[in-house]
This record gives sequence, structure tokens and C-alpha cells, in this order.
Amino acid sequence: MRPNNLPLAELHFHLGQSVEPAILWSIAHEQGIKLPSKDYWEFYDLVTLNNPHTTWSGYFELFHWTELIQSSTVAIERSVYETISGAYRVNNTTLLEPSFNPMFRNREGERDLDQIILAAIHGMERALIEFPQVRAGLIFFLDRRLPFEKNEIIVKKAIRYRNRGVVGIDIAGPDHPGFNYKDYTKLYSEAQASGLKTTVHTGEDGTAEEMEEVVSVLPLNRINHGIKAVDSEELMKKIVEKNLTLCICPTSNLSVGFIKDIEHLKSVIQTLYKNGVKFCINTDNPAMLKTNLIKEIDLVRENNILTEDEINKTIKWAFEATFIPKEVNNEYL
Repeated sequence: MRPNNLPLAELHFHLGQSVEPAILWSIAHEQGIKLPSKDYWEFYDLVTLNNPHTTWSGYFELFHWTELIQSSTVAIERSVYETISGAYRVNNTTLLEPSFNPMFRNREGERDLDQIILAAIHGMERALIEFPQVRAGLIFFLDRRLPFEKNEIIVKKAIRYRNRGVVGIDIAGPDHPGFNYKDYTKLYSEAQASGLKTTVHTGEDGTAEEMEEVVSVLPLNRINHGIKAVDSEELMKKIVEKNLTLCICPTSNLSVGFIKDIEHLKSVIQTLYKNGVKFCINTDNPAMLKTNLIKEIDLVRENNILTEDEINKTIKWAFEATFIPKEVNNEYL
């Protein structure tokens, strides 16, 4: 069915958890990957979130199979293609920035990193040829669990392919002993100087004080999540002064308990809005969470969290905050 909504933009979603289970199932069999079950529905339960009270560590455990299945050139190309084209067909999403960590797709060095990246770019280009209304760009994740040297390689690769559709870098992953954001100040500055944009996962868990430190030490263009900002008026002022847009993910944050319930979600979103903090609505992990961008916006709408005009303003903010250069349209238009 043709979506009847206006064009949408999505700036934050993990590629690994954005591919529909049926497609992952198909890719796994094409690649000859031995799965823990030959029953599709058991596999479905393996790659989707079915526990309404999952833990943060349990949330990350769901990433294992999706990343493994996507760890080949054929698999990553199809994953990117299916994600971009599917989001356009289902949600009328005309601007997308899928994120992934290329080092988590090369089977610990077994596959060539450049080949994985080029395959992802090719998958994106296929989608743009078939759907010329769409604009897209790739964001590379650094990970808190990786040593600095490996994260540095990811940034260098992002810089190398910045003219091929890689538009930014991000830091994600669970907290890890020894990780320090200050170690990445120079690397982030180098990325920006090379023409890339930067974002970071922060303010999802932890405290407003921890988030404020991240915002202070990293040169940023956007923030993923950032909901802890509501606990500090000074931090919200700083975010406004720096003109940073937050990428809010309602269902994801509700699923892991960082947002307790709908009333808490309403309080967070309305506090940000009233304090002039720009934000947009995103899915984070749509296939895993059985959601999509229209459902996320409907969640905000149907619970009277924002008015229709306010929702439209957040959609406008998403288009304005894109990492895709403003002068770059889909070259196939």
C-alpha cells in the first residue's frame, strides 16, 4: 500500500537491526551460515525483542546474529539495499542515514574491510538508482569495546570514502573499562576537518553530568538519544547554543527502561521542546523492535505528546540536521 504521509527523514537507526527477519533468514541460507534452529519462527524470536523487560546487556546480545549474518560483501550489500528501499516503500522516508560498524561485518579480519565498505556503498547506490526520490548516506560506528587503534582505522576508512557516500561517524556500544571520550577529541576534529559530520550515543543511560562531559570534549554536529539532557537546564542551554539536534528513539528507550512509561516519555519530549532543544523521532532498531518511523511518530501523536504542528516541526528539524551535504541530491534524479 502506498504510504499517504508526507516525506520523512530518519537519521538514527542501526543497520544490523533494521533488516526484516525474513530477509536475514534468506541471507543466512544464501551464505551457508549455520543457524541455531531450522525453524523460521524460532529464528524470528532470536533476532527480535520479545521480552518487554529486557536488560541493557540482553539488548546487545540480540545484535550477535544480525551482525554475523551481514558479515560478507553479498550480505552487507543486500542489507543496505533492503533497508533503504524498504523504508521508502513503507514510510515514504526520502532521507536516510543507516549506521553500522564495518569491523563487526568482517569476521574479525577474515574479510577485507574495504570490500565490506564498498559493498555497503554499492547497496546504497542500487537503492538510489531504483528510488530516485531518496537521498542516503552511511555513518560508521566506532565502538567503546574496541581499542583506540581499531576505532582510528574506522575513522580513516570513513574519511577515505567520504566522497562515495560515507557522511559521518558515531560512537556506540555498551560502556567498557578504559574507554575515555577525551581520547577521541582529536580524532573527531580530524573527521570534521576532512568533511565528515559527527555524532555520538550519549544521554541514553547514565547521568546528565556524564552527557555534559561528552558534549564538552567532543566536537559534535548531532547527538543520538540525549534524553538525560532534561535533567539539566544548563546542559539544554549548551545544546541549544551549539545547535545540536537530538535523535530521539521512543520505542527503543521504552524497551530498555531508560524511559519508564508514556508519561515519562511525554515529560521528556515536552521538556526538550519547551526549552528550545531541537530533536527528531527515529526508530533505532526497527526490525528488532517491530516498529517503523510512521509507528514512532504515531506513538507521539496518539498519546498527545506533541501537536500536529509540533510533529511537523520535528520532521523539518530532521531534514535540516542531515549529514548529507545540502548541495547533494540523489545524483540519479
